Amino acid sequence: MKKFFLFAASFAMLATFASCNPEDKPGPEPEPEKPEVKTAKENLVVYMPLESEANAIEVGEGITFASKAGAASFGAGEIGQGYVNTSGKNDEAYLKFNLAKNNALSALTDVSFTIWVKNIEDFQKGGLFSVNGKIFPTQDWPSLVVMFDNKGIEKDENGVETGVKTQQVNGRLMFKKADGSETNMWLDTWNAAFAKYATWIQFAFTYEAATGLWALYVDGVKVRDGEYGDMMPFGKCIPEDANAFYLGGWSSWIESYPGAADWQSFFAGSIDEFRVYNKVLSEEEIQQIRREEVAIALS
Repeated sequence: MKKFFLFAASFAMLATFASCNPEDKPGPEPEPEKPEVKTAKENLVVYMPLESEANAIEVGEGITFASKAGAASFGAGEIGQGYVNTSGKNDEAYLKFNLAKNNALSALTDVSFTIWVKNIEDFQKGGLFSVNGKIFPTQDWPSLVVMFDNKGIEKDENGVETGVKTQQVNGRLMFKKADGSETNMWLDTWNAAFAKYATWIQFAFTYEAATGLWALYVDGVKVRDGEYGDMMPFGKCIPEDANAFYLGGWSSWIESYPGAADWQSFFAGSIDEFRVYNKVLSEEEIQQIRREEVAIALS
């Protein structure tokens, strides 16, 4: 009996010793993976987090932050900090980025961009972004501009107003053909999806050079698409003399092009997370980018 108890006690001691072996102790819990935008990461050619002057741009060959003007500031963004102009009075406000002769935009064939914006309802016009440089000396428009332009009320098939608020988005890609003539792609659409005032929306655009197909998205949902007849590489809309990219303003008005009007003005609201890709993103990819950005904002 003593031998049995002695054996049992020894076994218990061995078991206790074994359980104290550091190799058997559970290690610390691995830290959860931080959310990031992974979708099409290998195709990302420009990324402007717009956190501050020091971190306005992280990715963008040949593109560097230059200055901010007027009422422009860095405030609450969709993710962290972002570009803010809440003056709402057409006050001067924009960020300027220097463009080298060869840059991430001028090298593009196909293109997609995603950008977060928040509109001020009482002030519905202004350039989201534009590139300077004129293909024709007398033109009063830049070769590339995307902007919001006024608000309206949706009408039914009989032309009767429905009471649903809409917002217009305009854009222009201007190319100079080999024969010297001008060709344009003009985007002009009214949609209730753009009229989410005082709240962030993700706005996206895609363009495929080989087919001329383009599309506009709001919060991952396609709101308009079409075909541009003159298929041209996107980079061809960046003139050789272009040396500035403006976020929040029109280069026409900023640089006093002949004929520029005051409605070619400054965007009133907030802008954040501007991304440019060298491919045509699918609707699923745009939706996934949005989900990943929202996850970062919530983390």
